[in-house]
Amino acid sequence: MNTAPLTEHRSTRLAVKCRDFVEGKGSVLGAALYRVYGRVRKRKLRQALIYVVGQHEGSDIYSRTLRRIFSTYHGVEVGMYTHGGCFVIGSFPSGTRIGRYSSIALTARAMNANHPMNLRSSHGLFFDPELGLARERIIPEGRLTIGNDVWIGHNAVILPGVTLIADGAVIAAGAVVNKNVAPYAVVTGNPCRVVRYRFSQNVMDELLASRWWEKPLDELRPLVADFQRPLEEDAIR
Repeated sequence: MNTAPLTEHRSTRLAVKCRDFVEGKGSVLGAALYRVYGRVRKRKLRQALIYVVGQHEGSDIYSRTLRRIFSTYHGVEVGMYTHGGCFVIGSFPSGTRIGRYSSIALTARAMNANHPMNLRSSHGLFFDPELGLARERIIPEGRLTIGNDVWIGHNAVILPGVTLIADGAVIAAGAVVNKNVAPYAVVTGNPCRVVRYRFSQNVMDELLASRWWEKPLDELRPLVADFQRPLEEDAIR
């Protein structure tokens, strides 16, 4: 099941396009706070501004300004209607791309680099110029893509070296992800392992082909009843 190379699966093409900044909600206040954010350096104040913007623009699910803030100032691209820990400063590194309609726990986080183990010291002073001693960063940094309709649970950790959490995947609470995750796989544990897939292969293929997450919310509103019915079983689980 799901034997295609994860890096080549067509479902990994994210829908984070310019139209994401047409959908959702923006505001004059949000535009002003976007500029203020760029002049603020204290993390607590920045996080407070994030809260205010989210409240003013209908939550992080809908806010266009929050997506603009994280793209510009943190290098994190977040698709429309995705919400949660992707808007916690420092939880996801620069270069992370997250698709649409994904749910991320506030306590989830990802890392894009390890401390070196074969240098004289593993301490950041010797490889991270932000700490004031090293002149250049010598540790390679990876880039993470999180797909559409992904659910990442409480205290989940995505380790350096992981480049893809594919569409529809579920990362269980407390999971430590040390390898790429296939579409619609449910992973748990430390290190993570696939415990099952959300659907049969045929249903997964149909969902991936439908690319329903590319549709704006207004087109999905009439289909809410369809989204509330189990696809392969009688009861919701």
